[in-house]
Amino acid sequence: MNGYQNIMDELDRRIATLKKHGGPTEKTYDNQYAELMDAVARIVGVALLKELEDVRHIVAQAASVKCE
Repeated sequence: MNGYQNIMDELDRRIATLKKHGGPTEKTYDNQYAELMDAVARIVGVALLKELEDVRHIVAQAASVKCE
């Protein structure tokens, strides 16, 4: 179970980091390209967050099956 727990802990850490950096901001940008890059990063972050949460769910299921 320790291996699964290590994976779960790492996924939780990465999910928390994405949530921390993914919220709305009141940034001002020097140019339109910086603003565009920030918007793209947020879009990619949302998709990545969903994928990490899905992987976490799969690992949790695998851990519970292995323990039974």
